[in-house]
Amino acid sequence: MITLLAEAPYGPYGEDLRQFGRLAGLWRTSITVHPADGSPPRHAQGEWEFGYALEGRAVIDVWQVPPRDQLVDGRRQPNQEIGLCVRIWDPRLQLWRFTFHGTAYGTEVQMFAREIGDEMVLERADGGRLTRWTFSEFDAASFSWRSEISTDGGGSWQLEQGLTASRQSGSR
Repeated sequence: MITLLAEAPYGPYGEDLRQFGRLAGLWRTSITVHPADGSPPRHAQGEWEFGYALEGRAVIDVWQVPPRDQLVDGRRQPNQEIGLCVRIWDPRLQLWRFTFHGTAYGTEVQMFAREIGDEMVLERADGGRLTRWTFSEFDAASFSWRSEISTDGGGSWQLEQGLTASRQSGSR
């Protein structure tokens, strides 16, 4: 019996789990990176695959740049990213616990997330730096995501990355 992936969210918390579960499926991404030094933005293509896991008690995803069909000789190069995200709903706190593990650069990010209006907002504080990742503009065929930082306690935000995603397959 395989227990990693699940077909649906866990019953008692189904509505909460659908906050991220609505992204279940495979998405093609168009990414724009905005360097902090003001140099011109960089663009990349990628894939993002989401699904329920752990008996429907979590939503996991795999983020990769470039997408599989653009790998050189079917192989990932050292500077290309593939990462795993795990989102677990905490019913006691009424928020998500989130962890990202990026393999290309050894990145690990831990955040908390919650639904604010019609957006999913992930946040963390690291010293004097605040990071905010926001999922927005959801519909059955697309969504947007952005990464922003603040070094003044949230008084102003600088866009680091923007992304648009279009559904390739999966739940609708």
